[in-house]
Amino acid sequence: MKRVMSAVLAAAVCVSVTCALSGCDQSGGGTNGEVKYNIQATGNYSDGIMLPNLTTEQSELHILMSMSYDQIVALETENDPQPQVQATNIWKNAYGTDIVVDVVAESQQTEWLSTAVASGTSPDIIPANSMTYPLWSARGLVANVDDEKFAPYLDLDDEELGFNKELMAQFNFQGHPQWAIVEEPQMTYTIYNKSKFEILGEKTPMDYYLDGDKWNWTQFVETAKAMTDTAAGEYGFTGWMLFPYEAPYPMLTLDEETGQATLNIDDEKYVGWMTEVYNFYQRDQAGRRSYDLQNWSTTFPSGSDAMLFTHVSGYEKIVKMAKELESGEFGIAPYPIYDRGGETERIVPASLWGYSISSGALHPEAAATYIRLEILVRNNIKEAHPGRGYLDTVLTEDEQKMLEDTANDQVIMEMILGVGDCYNILDTQLVPPIYYNANEASVQAEIDAVKPLLQAEIDDYNSELAERG
Repeated sequence: MKRVMSAVLAAAVCVSVTCALSGCDQSGGGTNGEVKYNIQATGNYSDGIMLPNLTTEQSELHILMSMSYDQIVALETENDPQPQVQATNIWKNAYGTDIVVDVVAESQQTEWLSTAVASGTSPDIIPANSMTYPLWSARGLVANVDDEKFAPYLDLDDEELGFNKELMAQFNFQGHPQWAIVEEPQMTYTIYNKSKFEILGEKTPMDYYLDGDKWNWTQFVETAKAMTDTAAGEYGFTGWMLFPYEAPYPMLTLDEETGQATLNIDDEKYVGWMTEVYNFYQRDQAGRRSYDLQNWSTTFPSGSDAMLFTHVSGYEKIVKMAKELESGEFGIAPYPIYDRGGETERIVPASLWGYSISSGALHPEAAATYIRLEILVRNNIKEAHPGRGYLDTVLTEDEQKMLEDTANDQVIMEMILGVGDCYNILDTQLVPPIYYNANEASVQAEIDAVKPLLQAEIDDYNSELAERG
């Protein structure tokens, strides 16, 4: 049942989520007032989950999201249960209260949330990702998840929750964790057209990986060149994961104590990386420079290009599409090691998603409890579905072992995307000359041209942070 709520703010659409399940068993309990709920329903992942007793007022919950609950429900299948749906089912049965989803477009969330916190109408849970960090923290919109008031509901040291403290520390702000990471990083992999490699008689990325982990940047470039036929409109590489904000070196670093930001775009390591990428596209012409960002997942499976960088979820889409098109077989291999400057470790661009608690949360107990609940649900789903769904039927033993062996590779998520207008500046001012437009200007000159624009955004961020104290 869904009930449209009056808008908290004009920019938001609030959707009240209710789920009709039955069989709530409130027997048992411990010294801290916890009770175990057994939910009798199809697709139940509540076994063993203990929830604290919350009053009706405490258990009210508002979550800020960019998509509606109905859209999430539409994604759920028997073999692909959605944690948010399952957690909402349990919540409704445990507490009898609705979860309200404030649906706000990502591009509008910063200003919307700032207004909501200032006006005392803030949601309780807010999304945590590279497009919101560190600006939301600098504006004081995010609570510290290690605050002792959350401990009875969300214990960061609880082994059952399995928080990756090292990963969370990457998003500390002024010495405190503000992200509750609820899923594993979506790491980038090399996706390649097996059929195309076989026809041309070239060793595949997986071949090089299995041969002593020799799949590095040097080999990637040579392989892409060998797989390129510009006259035929076929390229060794296509896709979007060689952008300036997908580098093995961070463009932005934060002071651990103050949160003040420093721009590193003219660091020699970063300049070296961008020079390699420039040469790859402009000198070697081994990568397709013109493509539609929205359509790569449909054009690549058609077979014109040899390699692509994307996440496992993207690979699943590609495999399904290629099967429908009967365009050949595709494989997956690690992201190449960037072996310049003596680098020997694989540093992988990744996306990461989790939750933060709003500094203006009206129901902090509910916020912390829900995060704990969804993590436990995710753990139960993972145990019930240890494989990767559809991919289980197409992954080779080598590929499955590769995914396991590279799961702990060092990941990098670029923080500059969450500061002011930096993303658009990079996308419009640095991407074209480096990637698309053949020109005589040096990479350093292009970086020097864009640096003042980025620095102005970072200066605004630092000033705003300083004003808050």
